[in-house]
Amino acid sequence: MLSLSVAIAQSKKYFNPLGQEAIQGRLAILDEAKNFGRLPLESKNVVRDPVWSLGTNSAGLYIEFETSSDSIQVRYKVKGSLNMPHMPSTGVSGVDLYSFNKTTKSWDWAFGQYQFKDTVTYNFNNIGKNINHTYRLYLPLYNTVEWLEIGVNVNENFKFIRKDNKPIIVYGTSIAQGACASRPGVGWTNILGREFDNEVVNLAFSGNGRLEQPILDLINKEDAAVYILDCIPNLAITNSRSEGQLDSLITHAVQLLRSKHPTTPIVLAEHSSAYTRGFQNIHTMAEYGKSSKVVHATVKRLKKSGVKKLYFVSAMDYNLDINSTVDYAHPNDIGMLKIAEAYHKILKRIL
Repeated sequence: MLSLSVAIAQSKKYFNPLGQEAIQGRLAILDEAKNFGRLPLESKNVVRDPVWSLGTNSAGLYIEFETSSDSIQVRYKVKGSLNMPHMPSTGVSGVDLYSFNKTTKSWDWAFGQYQFKDTVTYNFNNIGKNINHTYRLYLPLYNTVEWLEIGVNVNENFKFIRKDNKPIIVYGTSIAQGACASRPGVGWTNILGREFDNEVVNLAFSGNGRLEQPILDLINKEDAAVYILDCIPNLAITNSRSEGQLDSLITHAVQLLRSKHPTTPIVLAEHSSAYTRGFQNIHTMAEYGKSSKVVHATVKRLKKSGVKKLYFVSAMDYNLDINSTVDYAHPNDIGMLKIAEAYHKILKRIL
């Protein structure tokens, strides 16, 4: 007897987004890339190995399409482990399907029946013939996609969709990459992307968001609507990094972006878990607070020196609490929503 996925596959026609310039949420230099990564091949020899490896993860990438099919199957293969101790397979390796209703101007969501095997499959069934919707399929947050196909009923139409606009670029850490959302659509950068017409480019690298020159150079080549630098969680004050060195690192990043983009808004942020109410781990909170105080002071100094359109998100703006995280710093879905809301508030003013 045929399995459900095999039976569904026999009634579907499949479309490969690669080569169609259909992958959104990444730098323009990657429009014609034949993979699902976030860094161009030429970066491999200039970034550190962990950054390159994490850059092959598809965090923040999404595919938009239109179809009249009331059933959609997504099948794909991933390269790494399906899950992590603190993050489920649906977030690490799963996909997530939303659609924008052009009539109501609102977002809908479809749950899928999934199988995590050698080939991962998601079946979205009985979702209606939504001819006035644009579907948005989010890709895995913490895994590398080797290949992916989208299947729709053989007698129904299908078309990839792409909007061209200035992106919101986020350079960040594991939190911005998506740890520890239960599914891709609730990573904070993806939540934020549904609030604006601009696509959000996720350049976040777990444990390795350090305001490094090769990534800053890539970002500087992009004509963005906003630059968000959310790297403080990976820039603790240590024996090898003083407060003065962190100040210099932040200053250099801002001055580099300003050299090519004198009027583009730049947003800097404190550690989202600094000063969280109710956390009993005193030394951890002190560590987060040290680096957060530095970025706050640096922003004030830069603004006083005449740097324009420089914005700041404080830890208190995120308003995280004891129900907002999975562990010492990584937000759960509640925390992700709170972070997205903080950025939405400031970006609404800017954009």
